[in-house]
Amino acid sequence: MSARMTVGVVPLEGRGALPFVDLHREALFLHAVRALLEVDRIADRVIVTADRDQVSLAASLLARADLDVPVQDAGRWWSRPTGPLTVVLHDPLCPLVPAWFLSGCLEEPTGHLREDGALVAFRPVTDTIKTVVDERIVDTLDRDRFGIVASPVVFDHDGGDDRPASTHDFAALAGWLRGRGPVRLRKAPSLGRRVDDPSAVNLLECMDEMAHAVRET
Repeated sequence: MSARMTVGVVPLEGRGALPFVDLHREALFLHAVRALLEVDRIADRVIVTADRDQVSLAASLLARADLDVPVQDAGRWWSRPTGPLTVVLHDPLCPLVPAWFLSGCLEEPTGHLREDGALVAFRPVTDTIKTVVDERIVDTLDRDRFGIVASPVVFDHDGGDDRPASTHDFAALAGWLRGRGPVRLRKAPSLGRRVDDPSAVNLLECMDEMAHAVRET
């Protein structure tokens, strides 16, 4: 039986132009790539996947940033595995997930390397959640029972036709993983939040700058 390797994947497909929006003067997805490259277990096995019309752009930005990471057509890494894999999917729309968190997601709470099961990172829900019936608010739900899927998502892949539901919708991916077996949840740091539009990118950049300013004082 082949030894299981760990591969880091930054999937750009299905996200439009947002992964290419600048954060700290660098495309969002490059931050995700750099974080994966800092994880020793996967530093030499990081790839970017993209829709065909974005492969050239992604490759040129990686080259300009001096990051020796291949760009593959979406789905190729999945359909042509070189052996049993542990996959670390890092959503480029969660660009500031730190490397220490990614590394920790590859370990059990005891500090040993994880052996089976999947892991899904999440951020707590901060909005008030109401239920509405006939345009009337009838209840307030406990938001502690909910979470927002963040990054990374870690799972094992042994080849075959067991293809994930989605690599661009991490919430759908989490549901697919639950159908396969146990899933462990891990709370992501606040800067690991997902951005949905350029204004959210600007807000995340401001938060990061403020966090650096606080650490330096």
